Amino acid sequence: MGEMAGYAYDLSSNSAVVGDSGPHVSEDQLVAFRRDGFLLVEGLSSDEEIASLRALFDRMFSERRGWEAGDLFDMIGPDNPEQGLALPQLLRPSQYEPLLRQTKLASSARSIAEQILGPKLENDLEHAISKPPFNGAATPWHQDDAFHRKGSGVLESISIWMPLQDVAVEGGCMQYIRGSNLGPLYPHRSPRNDPRIHGLETISLPDLTNCVAVPMRAGDAVIHLSRTLHGAGVNTGDQPRRAYILGYSVKARRDQFLTRDYPWNLEKQTAREQRALHSLPLVKRTIRRFRRFVRGKKF
Repeated sequence: MGEMAGYAYDLSSNSAVVGDSGPHVSEDQLVAFRRDGFLLVEGLSSDEEIASLRALFDRMFSERRGWEAGDLFDMIGPDNPEQGLALPQLLRPSQYEPLLRQTKLASSARSIAEQILGPKLENDLEHAISKPPFNGAATPWHQDDAFHRKGSGVLESISIWMPLQDVAVEGGCMQYIRGSNLGPLYPHRSPRNDPRIHGLETISLPDLTNCVAVPMRAGDAVIHLSRTLHGAGVNTGDQPRRAYILGYSVKARRDQFLTRDYPWNLEKQTAREQRALHSLPLVKRTIRRFRRFVRGKKF
C-alpha cells in the first residue's frame, strides 16, 4: 500500500500536556478523544532517555532478539529473513530489555491510560516497531479490534504509540480516520490475501475524507481506541522510524466475551506462530495445538 493521504493534525487544538506531576488529560480532551478516536500527548520523556531508547531499539533489532521464540517477525511480509523484514515488529520487548519498563516514557504512558480507563486497567500489549528507512513499507489500514480472538474479554482498549525520533508524514507518522471509533468493525484480511503474513488490513480502502495525519516529536505519544481505523505511510526518511507501543484494557464481564473467531484470524498460517510453537516444551506445545484444532485453525 502506498503513501497515505491526510491533513496534518493541529497540535494546538487537542493535545494533552505534561506538567511537573506527570501527564494530564483534561475533561475536554477526553471528550475529544472519545469523539475522534485518538489524542496527541506531548513530551512524555526527556531527550536523554529517548536517545538511550533509540540505541536500545537498534540493538534489539540488529541482534534479532526474539526471533526463535516468534516474538520478532515481519508484520506485512511472510517472514523471509534472507530478503530482510519489510516491517519488523518485536512483541514483549521488555523481556529482552527489562529497562524498558523502568523508563519515564512507560510510567507516563501508564499515567495517561489510568486517566482514560481508570485504575482497574490491565497492560495487555507491548511491542516495538522499527520501520526501515528509504521507502520502508506502509502500515495497512486496520482496526486493532480485528486481532481479537474467541474468548477475548475486553470492554475497552487503547494503544499508546510513542515515537523515538521526530516523525513527519514522509517518515511514516500515524494516520487516523477521525470518528471511525464510533462505527463498525470492518471486514479484514491478511495483507495481499496471504495468510502467511501476521498483519491485517481492511478489505476495502476506507473513506479518506476524515483522514488525519499526526506528525510528532520524539517522546510525544498518540493514543487511539481499538476500534479507530489507523495506518501509517511509507518511511521515505534516512533513519528507521522506531516506535514503542503500550496497550491497556479494561476487562468485560464474562457474558460479554467474544464468542467466535473472525475468519481472517482462523486462516493465519504464519512462520512466527510456528517458531513460537516449537519454542515451547512438548506438553505446552501439544496443548496449544489441541486448542488451535478446537478453534478451527487451519494448522
